[in-house]
Amino acid sequence: MIEMIAAMVLVSILVPGISSILGGTLMNIALTQIAVLSNMDADYAQRNFKKHIDGAETFVADCTTKILKYTDHSSTQYQYKFVDRILQYSNDNGSTFGTLLENVVGIDEDTLGYRSKFVYRDKYYADLTTPIEAEIRGVELIFYILRGESVYSYSTYVAVDRHQLDIWD
Repeated sequence: MIEMIAAMVLVSILVPGISSILGGTLMNIALTQIAVLSNMDADYAQRNFKKHIDGAETFVADCTTKILKYTDHSSTQYQYKFVDRILQYSNDNGSTFGTLLENVVGIDEDTLGYRSKFVYRDKYYADLTTPIEAEIRGVELIFYILRGESVYSYSTYVAVDRHQLDIWD
């Protein structure tokens, strides 16, 4: 009888500690899963962006920090744009858009210091504040994804294919 009481006292002491450890472990697994899924979404968007910008022939004059337009060798106009926390993409002269990435933070205004945008670079990798079609040598896509209560930052730079070897012309 005394052994049984001692066992119950021991269990009552250990159970809160074990449940605390188990709860923390499950929370870490959930947060890791959210981060992995965010990385998978961002990787898809980055690969799509790199693949298409690499084949750009000319940029359209009205490129801004929220809209990127360009044409390829077949004169098809492609367009990326940030709208309502979504990064959209079109490959049919802007008549229809598909969703490339959702829950993008910092599109309209700085959100807690985050600013998702396109940054245009010249041949010396300097920022072009007002991008001119002939001066654009590369484009950097900077975006922030909101997943749960966490914000994940991503950035990718793409040099236009025709300028990769003759940067210093």
